[in-house]
Amino acid sequence: MIIDAHCHAFLPEDLEALVQKLTILDHQLPDDNPHKWRLDMGGALEDVLAAQDACGVDEFVLLPVTSRPERVTAMNRWAAQAAREHDAIIPFGTLLPGCDVSAELALMAELGLRGIKLHPFLQRFRLDDPLVLRMFDQIEDSGLPVLIDTLQDDGLLAAKPHMTGLVEAFNLHGCQAHELCAVAAAHPRTRFIAAHGGSCYGWDQIDQLNRLDNVYYDLSWIGYLIPPEQVVAIVRGKGAERVVYGSDAPFRSPGPYLEWFMGLPLTAGEREMILGGTMRDLLAGGA
Repeated sequence: MIIDAHCHAFLPEDLEALVQKLTILDHQLPDDNPHKWRLDMGGALEDVLAAQDACGVDEFVLLPVTSRPERVTAMNRWAAQAAREHDAIIPFGTLLPGCDVSAELALMAELGLRGIKLHPFLQRFRLDDPLVLRMFDQIEDSGLPVLIDTLQDDGLLAAKPHMTGLVEAFNLHGCQAHELCAVAAAHPRTRFIAAHGGSCYGWDQIDQLNRLDNVYYDLSWIGYLIPPEQVVAIVRGKGAERVVYGSDAPFRSPGPYLEWFMGLPLTAGEREMILGGTMRDLLAGGA
């Protein structure tokens, strides 16, 4: 069984605005630059379902995200409805420090959502904010795993210096490996999936995360950013039993991305764990 643990899809009313924003952010880069933020395929739910089915993915995690507290409930209900209509979908929800966290966690339990997606850079919060730390206290009590975007702003700006003005103007902070390490250590009952190889653009800083058993990595997005031997080193530094496969569809096309993963010089056992075994154990509550 193949589980893609990192996928997005967008409502029609959001898709056009998303494409416009991505164009503004990264118009300086050619489409074949792997660092460019762009849709690599259609971004509607139907597009993602079709692409995953075509390449043999059995299930995928749908990750809603919003930066607007008033939309959190609607996004969580949408993810749950999508899962009711399509067996291939494993629905996660999203939270924001500014929403009613207790109410949203209760709704997630009622809806049968399987985890929580957070994106500090996009949702504009810092992991060391006391309000955010209180949110993590409440999440720990829920027992839900957290998939967290790990975009590291210093590394991002080294790769894409044209974004410096945006990051400074909006005081965007991202996710520092040492901050995630502190949050995970303080919440040992919460299983964290650190997206994009542990620390996106901060892969040289993940040794501290390797030592935490409640931190997992996904391999989404990074396939064309770093060489295969570095990806393998990330896997073996953490252990395949703490690594999950993900594509980041529709920002990466599932078919070519799965081909990239299958070409990595991993053992058959490592590949089996990453493609589905680790995620099955994690969703079942395993440590």
